Amino acid sequence: MSRRSKGHAEEHPDERWVISYADLVTLLLGFFIILYATADANEVKMEALARGLAEAFNVGVKDGASDGSIFDGGTGIVPERNDASVLDMDLERVRQVIEERSAMAGLDGQILVSRDEDRIVIRLADNLVFPSASADIRPEARPLLSIVAAAVNQTENEIRVEGHTDNIPLATEKYPSNWELSSARATAVLRVLTEELNVDPARAFAAGYGEYRPIASNLTPEGRALNRRADIVLLYPNASLDGTSGPLEGIPAEGNPIDRNPIDGNTSGAGADHE
Repeated sequence: MSRRSKGHAEEHPDERWVISYADLVTLLLGFFIILYATADANEVKMEALARGLAEAFNVGVKDGASDGSIFDGGTGIVPERNDASVLDMDLERVRQVIEERSAMAGLDGQILVSRDEDRIVIRLADNLVFPSASADIRPEARPLLSIVAAAVNQTENEIRVEGHTDNIPLATEKYPSNWELSSARATAVLRVLTEELNVDPARAFAAGYGEYRPIASNLTPEGRALNRRADIVLLYPNASLDGTSGPLEGIPAEGNPIDRNPIDGNTSGAGADHE
């Protein structure tokens, strides 16, 4: 008996389960790291984490109908962030660039940054950019447009350059109505941004709205001055802010740009577009 027991080595159970166990522990560790990271409300970290995960797992799965391969490019297993969150972060970047560059150039308070349900609006009063009843850009306005170009280049969204007028009728040989004037102003700003200030023309277009998108009453000179403007709009068509809409929430870079006119030193609310 003793000789038989000595002849048999001590038996060990199959230990291959350790490999699966180690894999499970590693996956759990990664899972809890992700939970910890996402528990932080820091939007910048959240965006970086989402992009990193999207790049790491960017492999889609086909339905197996074509060439026998079930894997393809796809959009990844991590969904894109809601455009509303991207809009909020872009808003902060745009506002920061405008504030910093305006302060460096001594142009504080002459550009207004606003947000709406699905857009960021960078607003310039037309008396800062154009002479009365004209679409020729003032030389003094080019530093402002340079700041705007630097701000919109912080994003990759489509850019709509809008021209607006007040409701005073216009009838000249060059501009038979406010439609032509507003469109010409939008196109003039667009050309400066794309041809001189390195804004990608493939994501920009112009729109003239005439007198039909007022932001103030046209019954007073001050209201008409507010309505005569050029807007540079960053579009976020997939953004969702709980279905709400309404007036713009102004976020001025050190004040309201309509309050002062760097061209003549006076307040800008007194004159009509065609006076």
